[in-house]
Amino acid sequence: MSTSSLCRPVEARNAKSDTYLLQSEADLAKAVTYAIEKSVASGASGAIARVSEGGGISVTVAKGKVKNAVRDGNQSLQITVFENGRTGVASSESLNRAAIDRVVEQAIGMARQLEPDTEAGLADRDTLAWTTPDVPLFAPSGQTAEALACAALAIEEAVLATPTADAVRVSEAGATSQDMRFALATSQGFCRTGSSSAQHRWCQTIAQRGDAMTQGHWSSVDRQQGGLDTEDYIGRRAAAQALDMLGAEGLSTRRAPVLVDSTVASSLLRNLCAQLTGTAQFQRMTFLPDAMGQVIAAPHVTIVEDPFEPFGLASATFDDEGVAGARRDIVRDGVVAGLFLDTRMARKLARKSTGNAGGMRNLSLVSNKSGSGDDLDAMLRKMGTGLWLTQFMGGSTNAATGGYSQAVGGFWIENGQVVRPVHGFTVAGNLQEMFKSIAAVGADVHRAGGARVGSILLPDMQIAGR
Repeated sequence: MSTSSLCRPVEARNAKSDTYLLQSEADLAKAVTYAIEKSVASGASGAIARVSEGGGISVTVAKGKVKNAVRDGNQSLQITVFENGRTGVASSESLNRAAIDRVVEQAIGMARQLEPDTEAGLADRDTLAWTTPDVPLFAPSGQTAEALACAALAIEEAVLATPTADAVRVSEAGATSQDMRFALATSQGFCRTGSSSAQHRWCQTIAQRGDAMTQGHWSSVDRQQGGLDTEDYIGRRAAAQALDMLGAEGLSTRRAPVLVDSTVASSLLRNLCAQLTGTAQFQRMTFLPDAMGQVIAAPHVTIVEDPFEPFGLASATFDDEGVAGARRDIVRDGVVAGLFLDTRMARKLARKSTGNAGGMRNLSLVSNKSGSGDDLDAMLRKMGTGLWLTQFMGGSTNAATGGYSQAVGGFWIENGQVVRPVHGFTVAGNLQEMFKSIAAVGADVHRAGGARVGSILLPDMQIAGR
């Protein structure tokens, strides 16, 4: 059966007038189908190909003027061929048939130079997303460069309108709107297409008091224009991020509770989930080998992955191998219930792919102790006295031991109230013990990329200061 007969472009998404894109899903399906047919005809025992196109407009402003305005567009094809356990990968930015012929020839030539890997190859046919429903991700804004410039300038105006006795200025404010489209096919007859959009607004600020200067930043990303923070909110938050840290002092070495602000708590979640990838588990370069069934967090904590969230920033109907994912618990009541596996690593671990070729999908960390009233103020009161951590400034996690050390900044809290901004010190601990000790998770959920987390209260951490 020809792969072209199974391609499922959605006709309503193929209109070219409502998007920055120049090609329809059907156009991309033709290119990816030809790449597969050419690979098989050239002797590949299996092949997977992906064709994509992206386009949009990006505008940045400063000092009331447009600094840069770019209308961009790109397209690419990547083909992976398998031949007797050997793998070859090649890519091209051209989608004409002559270019595809060259790419296929390159991929097959590369495969023949490698040693075989018995676990390499296409995903099992029954794991592919033959009939799973499409996830809505396409929301083209159709915004012009002028409209995006107006949005960026409004952000800057909001910063400059911030009431303050100190100086605050914008180093850059910006707005972008992007659309993407792709088609993926395998030599098993699988072929599906999809389209998505992304809107982004941001602002970088500098505050000054005398000779002291601090930086701030705020951004908002959504697939739908209506889901973005307002320009006024983005500007005010970016200004506050810089202004609130003026006059920050150091802290002396001590142990204290730490409340990790929801806007930065996703980094902890990603650090933990990195231990549950197929590569980490197979190579055993993790403090949590043989993770399934092990206790990794406090019993009230659950981590959920949902690849099918409508307009989710990390949503996907299927992964980069065509495998269908599923909404599932990664950690359930503190215990590891799932891993992040592509086909090759799943085979090496004698497991099945979890549909994570290409990454993790829409992670949420939740607690069954959280209540609707657990906003930031409530979480500060729960902590009482300690560090409200709002900035990570660099550090490391030792994957083998779980050792965790980060330079940070934030605010010292006493009796639930802000006393002063603080910076110039590190917090340290063990990542596994940190997650096991989580005392509370706030209802002040913040989405950072494909991760949603509320503020996280850790009852005791080492602070290394002056």
